[in-house]
Amino acid sequence: MYYWKCWRDTRSFFIVFAIIAVVVMPVAAVVCVGTGLLENFGSEAFRSTFALIISFVALALGALCASEEFAGSTIHFLFTKPRSRAYFLWTGWAVGCAELLAIALVNWAAGSLTLGHYSKNPLHSAILDSAMIQQLAGAAIYGLYIYCMTYSLTVALRNGLRGLGASMAIVFGLPFCAIAVRWRWKINLPIPTVPIASLSPLTSNIIWMVVALLFVFAAQLVVEHSEI
Repeated sequence: MYYWKCWRDTRSFFIVFAIIAVVVMPVAAVVCVGTGLLENFGSEAFRSTFALIISFVALALGALCASEEFAGSTIHFLFTKPRSRAYFLWTGWAVGCAELLAIALVNWAAGSLTLGHYSKNPLHSAILDSAMIQQLAGAAIYGLYIYCMTYSLTVALRNGLRGLGASMAIVFGLPFCAIAVRWRWKINLPIPTVPIASLSPLTSNIIWMVVALLFVFAAQLVVEHSEI
C-alpha cells in the first residue's frame, strides 16, 4: 500500500519524463535526416542525451521522493504508524530508483532503435556495441549515485530545495575540487564515472554503486536517531 502512495506522488513526473525519454532521439533523428549529422555524430549525441536526462531525472526524483515523505507534517504522521522508519525510507527510495531505471531503459531502447534505423547499421551493432554499453552503464551508475545522494540529503535536511541544492553543489563542485587538488598536491581524487586508480571500469562501477547505497544507509541512521 505504501508503495502505491509513493508511486502516486511521483507518477506525473515519471510519465512526463518517460515520454521525453522516448521521443527525444527519434525527433532529433527526423530533424537531422539528410544532413549527415546522425551518421557522423549520432552515437555521441545519444550518449550525451542519455547522460543529461538521467542526471536531471536523478536530481529531481531524489528531491521529490524524499520531500513528499520526510518534509513538513508528513513525517510526523508516518512515524506514528506501526512500521519502522527504515521501511518508509527504503520504500520511497525503491520506488524512485525503479522509476529512474525505467526511464533509463526506455531512453536506451528508443535511442538504440533510432540509431539502428537511421544509421543503416545492423540493429545488433547499435544496441549491443560494447563500448556504447560501457559508457551508458557508467552514465546510469552516475545517475544512481546522484539519486541516492540527493535522496539522502533531502531526508537528512527534511527539505526538498535544500537537499537538491546541496546535491547540485556536490555534483558540480566535486570535479573542480578534484582538479584543484590534482593541480596543487598532484593527488588524483576519485570521482564518479572515472575508474578508480588502476581498477577496471567494472570494479570501479561496483564500488560507486556501493558508495551510492551508503548514502541511503547514512540517511537511515539520521532518521532513526532523530527527534520527531
